Amino acid sequence: MGFWKSELGQLSGEAADAFTQTIKIIPDGTMAISKIAKFTLQENYGKKYYEIEWELCDGEFKGRRVFQKIHAFDQDSKKQHKALNMMLLLYKTFNLKPTSSEAPSDQDLLIFNGKIAGIKIQEWSMQRDDGTMAEGNWVSEVHLPQGFKSETGIKAEVVHSHISVDSALGRNPRVKNENLDLDDDVPF
Repeated sequence: MGFWKSELGQLSGEAADAFTQTIKIIPDGTMAISKIAKFTLQENYGKKYYEIEWELCDGEFKGRRVFQKIHAFDQDSKKQHKALNMMLLLYKTFNLKPTSSEAPSDQDLLIFNGKIAGIKIQEWSMQRDDGTMAEGNWVSEVHLPQGFKSETGIKAEVVHSHISVDSALGRNPRVKNENLDLDDDVPF
């Protein structure tokens, strides 16, 4: 296949086929039937965890993908306990059993690909070092698909934290900050 050929079909060079669509955050609390597209063991900055890539099968966000990280190797025993319970819940949800007492490998996790469940999607947000906000989604719950009701959640309001400004005037022990009148022409 040459460079100007695509396995998806004829190239058009049209804007509609070339531009990237805006990806909006899936609203907090959205419930959707989803299938496991990929379930793998990951390592990032020396920390191992499992990651599930879920593909939404219904609702307003059908076709979108969200990720679930399961920190089964975490040093925090409470976090690890919750993660191990999530792993066991996944096995139970799909009527599967671990093949050994060892941590599941990527090969062991292949049996989950294509499995369908109901998931609850949450929003996260955090302030970056430059003061801008980063936001995204994560999977907080997994349920049996039978009787699961899909619904779109409500967009969470992002709360910006205020960064205190360090200044020479604020550090001066001779100036009482609470009595500081910055409306004066000369504040000293």
